[in-house]
Amino acid sequence: MPQKVIDPSAVREVGEIAINILPNHVRAFGHVPNFRACHPGDLILYRDVSPRFVSRAISRVQKAGGFADEHNCWTHVAVFLSDDFVVEAVPWNGVRTRSAYESTITSVMRVRRHPNLSEGDRFRLALAALRMLGLRYSWWKAIRIGFRLLGGLWKPSEPLLGRVVICSGVFYDASAEITRILLADCPLDGPTTPAHLSATSSLEDVEVGWLKLK
Repeated sequence: MPQKVIDPSAVREVGEIAINILPNHVRAFGHVPNFRACHPGDLILYRDVSPRFVSRAISRVQKAGGFADEHNCWTHVAVFLSDDFVVEAVPWNGVRTRSAYESTITSVMRVRRHPNLSEGDRFRLALAALRMLGLRYSWWKAIRIGFRLLGGLWKPSEPLLGRVVICSGVFYDASAEITRILLADCPLDGPTTPAHLSATSSLEDVEVGWLKLK
């Protein structure tokens, strides 16, 4: 089944919206994703419109781990909160919140969702992700994932340096906490990557579309 993506090079208008505060480059573009279609606790996958060095490296490592191009291309994830706000883990800043509008023209996005969660559990999943706010991003864990996907050539023990997290772990851990069910096709003995979250059959894609600024 084709993936349902939010691609700035293929705008399909589904309505209009008035927004007072937007980055200048987004306002000049004239459209924003229809985040009205999103629910709290939804997963948002990202890939760069023009992949940079780090994104290309993540994609290559995920491909070496056996993921097809339709899955290894996704290199970052966030959890949707409400309106246009998401929570994510990024290098240097750790777990933070930001406006999803910031990625309007720089990223292709894809929204995925647990199909059978109640409204209450969707809010609880979003809050579980938000409780990670301020945790440090784990470069060490990201490196270990890379080596594991490259064939397990080096598997050092992970040092205990306090609680740390990577971007895909924010969604995966919040999901496991609320649903008490592990996502299909995600590893039991290691961290989950954006490619895992793209490929898992436990989530369904959400049709989002675009809103014209007025």
